[in-house]
Amino acid sequence: MSPKRTDTILAVSVVLLFVLLALIRLYPFENTLQQIIADSGNDWSKYAANAIDIKHNGLLMPGIEGAYEKPASFFYCYFLALCFFLFGENNVPVYLLQNLMLGLSIVFIWFTFRERMSRNVSLAFLFALVIVALTDVSIYYTFRFLGENLALFSLAVFFLLFKKGMEKDKLPALLVSALFLGIAVLTRPNIFLFALVLIVLLLFYGFKTGKVKSTLLFVAVLVITSSLLAIRNYLVCDSIQFMPSQGMLFNMIAFHPVPSSVDLSQANTYLDAYLQYFLQEPVLFMMHYVNKVLFCFGFLKAVEPSYHWFPHWTLMWLGYFTYLFLLFRNKTKTELPEKILHLFIFTYFASLVLVGQVENYGFRMLIPGNFFVLAFAFVALDKLIPLLKKKAAVSP
Repeated sequence: MSPKRTDTILAVSVVLLFVLLALIRLYPFENTLQQIIADSGNDWSKYAANAIDIKHNGLLMPGIEGAYEKPASFFYCYFLALCFFLFGENNVPVYLLQNLMLGLSIVFIWFTFRERMSRNVSLAFLFALVIVALTDVSIYYTFRFLGENLALFSLAVFFLLFKKGMEKDKLPALLVSALFLGIAVLTRPNIFLFALVLIVLLLFYGFKTGKVKSTLLFVAVLVITSSLLAIRNYLVCDSIQFMPSQGMLFNMIAFHPVPSSVDLSQANTYLDAYLQYFLQEPVLFMMHYVNKVLFCFGFLKAVEPSYHWFPHWTLMWLGYFTYLFLLFRNKTKTELPEKILHLFIFTYFASLVLVGQVENYGFRMLIPGNFFVLAFAFVALDKLIPLLKKKAAVSP
């Protein structure tokens, strides 16, 4: 059997696995939507209520009279509304679809990276993707109304199509990738930073290479898609606000809880609060961010004592940094799609560390970025294996 056909069978099997496991877990398929809505203190309840508002009262979400504030995954409300429109007001089809999307995300990420690895490492990478998706995502998050389910899928589609569009010079693939990146921005607000830097980078690249038309079209699709929240806010309350206020930079949650030794009574703005915190307790201020970095690296206890260590996160980051070390040591030139992947990893996690609440509802905010870090860890492994074999061969 050819490798291409084998890969197709593996891809289909992975997707079917996630769907089958979802069917087993959801049986006897009880609709609990009303209980979800009644749980008013959580994001999944608000998403459900907003989706029903969209379905019954229109796309502008009139139940929210002013600018959209929270929960942060604005576009996820519309995803749920579409599910309710197609399948009825029932959470079971949504959970099935989210598991289907998780399986597809795994396959798309594998397709994006498999050519960078040898056959055996590629298959090991697919196996690792499945295990991490089951243990980190499926168990905790695909059976809840949370935007990370849509964000991961949107990013997986974006990177796959962007890579194909750039390598084969296919404008339709690039434009569809821009559409999905816009959806990702509206679903996880901290991706806005990546999109902003990406636009600048692509404009520079487009004018340098003469691909001005395709670059401008990509940017136009991305900007228009990412502006849907601003358009909604303008039509409802004449406010041009691109991001939910819950996802805006410099909100107080970035260093919550503030120690009692810090007096913020003189702070008039968020920036003032940051400055006062830093001046009064510089060590505590810096340790807050150090702990958030440790959280991202798998040492979850650094932020939340009730959590445990995730060794696979630590290993994948070690693998990623190993890849970067090999990249710089060998002075390896990288193509634009890879540069953009590194840009995403840096901006995504930097934004979470600087202004995010990484421990929000567990660790769900990290999910859309973790899988791409994992991918580079396996690329590093593929590069290390020949080096280790060579070293073993020359050893006495």
